[in-house]
Amino acid sequence: MKPHVLFATGDTAVSRRLQPEVADVCSMKVTVSSGQAYTALRREQFDLVVLDVKLPRLDSFELVRALYHAATPQGTLVSWGPLKDAVYIVGMGNWEAVTVRRTYGQLVETLRSLLDPAAARTIETVRYQSKEDTFFVAFRNGKAYELARRAVEVDDESPVIRQPRVVHGGAAFEVQQESRNTYEVPWDLVLYHREPSYPYHKGSSSQREAEANRAERIGTRIRQEREARGWSLAELSRRTGIQPPNLSRVESGKHTPSLDTIERVADALGVRVADLVAA
Repeated sequence: MKPHVLFATGDTAVSRRLQPEVADVCSMKVTVSSGQAYTALRREQFDLVVLDVKLPRLDSFELVRALYHAATPQGTLVSWGPLKDAVYIVGMGNWEAVTVRRTYGQLVETLRSLLDPAAARTIETVRYQSKEDTFFVAFRNGKAYELARRAVEVDDESPVIRQPRVVHGGAAFEVQQESRNTYEVPWDLVLYHREPSYPYHKGSSSQREAEANRAERIGTRIRQEREARGWSLAELSRRTGIQPPNLSRVESGKHTPSLDTIERVADALGVRVADLVAA
């Protein structure tokens, strides 16, 4: 089912032109007054609301109240031009605000970016913020996130030597470090850490359960391989350089090991990484 969009504008020429231009990515309802827009919000569910700031008798406070009590619990509000009294926007509950320069071309481009499913999986630009030690990542759908560098397991903590660059058509960004370590951060890793609506977000109950099962599975296989060789935990620690308490937590399934840890253990045991992690 296509996303349902409310377009509140008194400019009938624009609304007539816009509807067929974005018909392939959404269904659209047009209201010509602020009162009609508020009523529609209470009666129908919309994934996205486009508000023309030149709408007659537009009241930012009433708009926020309407969004707060809208039939849809969350969505995106596109302000076509800057809203007055924008301070009220902080009270919109789960609605996300996007402000667009008031030109027709900019409006069409924004709607297509927000409504195209691929845009939510496409990185537009990225900047490394050295003071915060984070990556600021903007996606083509207009959403942006701060990803802590420590969240990337393959980062070796040496300085980032230049700004990251987007690679593979926006599927990832590449980071180069002073140590000559180079790695790529895929789009889904960003959403895994930072986007609550992402189905595999680390905070979701299903993801927590999946990670707990994975940790238990890996831990059990490591323990089985160790015991099959007659090794103590101390012996595996000696061979891997990983402290016994940390290995114990891994074997008991209380900790999901990083790829580096799994590779070190697999190398010590003389098995493939896939032998330890495969479902």
